[in-house]
This record gives sequence, structure tokens and C-alpha cells, in this order.
Amino acid sequence: MRLKLKRTSTLALVSAAVAIAMSSMEAAGQEQPETEVPASETAETEAPAFFRLDYSGDLWERPALTGDWGGRRSQLAQEGISFELDLEQTIQGNAHGGKDTNNAFRYSGSWDLRLKFDTGRMELWPGGLLEVHGESFFGQSINRKSGGTPNDDALYPVPRNRDVMLSHVVYTQFLSESFGVFLGKLDTTTGDKNEFAWIHGDNFLHSALRWNLINARTTPYSTLGAGFFFLGDWGMWSFTAYDTEGAANVSGFDTAFDRGTSLATEARFNWEPFGKPGHQLFGFTWSDKDFVSLEQDLRAGIGIPASPILNLLTLDLSLERESSSWSFYYNFDQYLYVETEDPTQGVGIFGRFGISDGEANPIETFYSVGVGGTGIIPERDQDTFGLGYYFVDYGGELPDRLGVRSSQGVELFYNIEVAPWLHITPDLQVIINPGGFEDRDVAVVYGLRAQMSF
Repeated sequence: MRLKLKRTSTLALVSAAVAIAMSSMEAAGQEQPETEVPASETAETEAPAFFRLDYSGDLWERPALTGDWGGRRSQLAQEGISFELDLEQTIQGNAHGGKDTNNAFRYSGSWDLRLKFDTGRMELWPGGLLEVHGESFFGQSINRKSGGTPNDDALYPVPRNRDVMLSHVVYTQFLSESFGVFLGKLDTTTGDKNEFAWIHGDNFLHSALRWNLINARTTPYSTLGAGFFFLGDWGMWSFTAYDTEGAANVSGFDTAFDRGTSLATEARFNWEPFGKPGHQLFGFTWSDKDFVSLEQDLRAGIGIPASPILNLLTLDLSLERESSSWSFYYNFDQYLYVETEDPTQGVGIFGRFGISDGEANPIETFYSVGVGGTGIIPERDQDTFGLGYYFVDYGGELPDRLGVRSSQGVELFYNIEVAPWLHITPDLQVIINPGGFEDRDVAVVYGLRAQMSF
């Protein structure tokens, strides 16, 4: 008998989370957690007291270009209100191979506005955190020319959409120092955290080195959901239920859970072999949505543009339909060397692995490995670098219908800190079988990225 989570039971779960959070406003009298909280699978659950509290300093030392606003910005943060505005600009060119090298030079960028409200510091109730993330993308990315996804930033908040959208509106309530609940419109990319290769960091540009592509089928980028988490010195474990059809450009309330529900659980453990910091992460996702086997998510890296022909293919009744999909993923980061005087300086390795049902999910297996670090050049303590390799094996009906087999590639970057609020990152990517097509020549994509915090 097929397991089907009905809309009513999902809404009941969300309602229960709300009730628990509301009751905690009176019942929870404990202080704010004093340790930083790792990200959960689908919500930034950083302890409320740990957003940035000090914006002071001269032009080349302060964390944001606009500074402290005469002391008012740090004062607002101390009182529980945080404001962050970031701009990322990228120029990339496809020098060889891929889908097209003709006029293959592109400029693009994105704006990200984040607001955080700490209810404890605002003297409302302890342990509450409201987060709002608005974002937009502008320009043109190199993805169409390369045939893959060497610019992952271009896929958010919605591919080929330039509107300003709210992708993350989440309320988190700590019920104790080790347990909390969250609900709202979730940015699911806050899961799968990695010290050297993560979507929320100044590191790689290619999708396959920023997160685990195996999750693209069951995990929309921005969607309604709710969940809970446990944390401690050992690490963190979370469980989340969310709408499989969510998107950043719709609220989702009218159709919430109509076409399916996804469940996700993730555990991230702190691990220090030989006294060197590291993490081990395990996750599992499952969805009861009805999938057409040829459906795809552009985040999966398949180099097929949306088109009327593809739409007709997805309506072809001869295509197999799957009643559910699942994925398992693993992720680790491990420092091999850290400076005795400053443990934030060091070099380590990372890796990801993912496997899926291989039917509803267009990606059957995935893995990536690499090396990264901070401060490898004397007197450049805040510079970071990374070198990574990935392999994506496509399955289901894609190989037979579209000739998509597998793709692999290498990326190298060096992130230069000009000031805490300004980073410049040269980047080079070599992609074999871009988009999974064996008849495409090796793509060589070069780029330069600038990231600014205001």
C-alpha cells in the first residue's frame, strides 16, 4: 500500500509546530543559547544572539561598507534588529567547447537583503528569531553558453526570472538550549553545510561544488514547511516537512501540499580526529509527489533549456510516471592542518556523495571531492582557496530519450579579501560533457566575482 501524506495531516503538523512555538513564549524562561547553531536541512537556525552585533571600524576594517551609521547600526543589533545587504557581481566567459563559444562572455549579479529580529533582545520573549531574505538576479549568466551550471547564482531565486522575491521568511523558536522548532517559507539550501564548499560561502561557483545535486528532485529551493531540531556539543539533528511544489515567486498558501509533501532529515556531527576540527553529515529526503520521469530541475545541471519541445515531451503519455522519489546524501569536511596560534587558519579536505531512486530522480549517483583552506599565503590570513572535482551520473529515461549520460568537472578559485566588506575571486572551471551531453567538447569557463557587503 502506497504511503500518502495527506494535506490535512501536513497542515496539522504545521499547526502543531505553531502551537508549540506559541506556548513556549510563556513556558520558556531560559537564556539565549550560548553556542553557535549549525544550519538545519531547511532553515537557518543560528541562535538568535549570534547575528552580527558590531559594525564599527574604519573603512578597511569594518564588516560593511556603509559602516555603523553613527553607532546606530550596532545599537539596533544589540536591541535585536539586524540589517544586511549584499551585492554579488560575476563576469564569466566560455573560452572553449560547451554549447557555444560565439560571443560567450556574460555579466550578471544578485542582490540579497536579510533582516533578522531577535525577540529576546527586543525584550518581547526569549528564544525567538524571525528571518526575512529578499533577493533578485540581474544580467545574463554563462550557463546557456557552457551548457551546464558553472554559475549557480543564476538559478536563484527562480531561473531566468529577474523579479525581487522573498525566498526565506522563517520564524524559529528555541524551547530550550538544545531544542527548537521553525516554520515559514524555507530556503532549503541552508542544509548540507560544508566548511569548504557550500552555497552560503565565498567559495565555488559551480552548482555541483556548492551543494548535493541529488536533492534537486525532492527539495524545492523556497517552499512552505515546518520542522524541529536538536543541538549540542555533538552537533545537530533536524526533521522537516515541506511542500514539494513551492517556489520563491509564489506564496504557496493556495496550493500548499496539494500535489505532494517532502520529508527531510539531516544529522551533522562534530568530529575531531587527532585534534583537527571536522564534520560528518548524513541526510535523507523523500517525496510522495507524482513525477514524470523526464521532468527536470535546472539546478540538477542538465543542459536542456525549457522549450515547447520539452514541454511536449513531458506530456507524452508513453513516459513513465513515478509515485514517489527519495535521496540519500553524505557530506564531510576535515581539517588536516591548522595553525597553533590561530585555529581559523588551515587546510583541509571535503567530499559529498548522493544516491537516489534513479527513476523519478534524473540523477542516479553524485559525488564531489576537493581541498580548501584559509590563509595559505603569509600576511593574507583571510584569503581562502578551493580546488574541487565532481561527477554526476544521470539515470531514468534521460539517457535513452535525450542522450544525457554523465558530466564531470574541476573548479579552482582563490578568494582575495580586499576588505572585510569586499572580496574578489578569480575562478577557472573545466567541464567534461557539459550538461551531460557526450557530444559536447570540454568547456573551459573563466570568471571573476566581486562580493560586497553594505
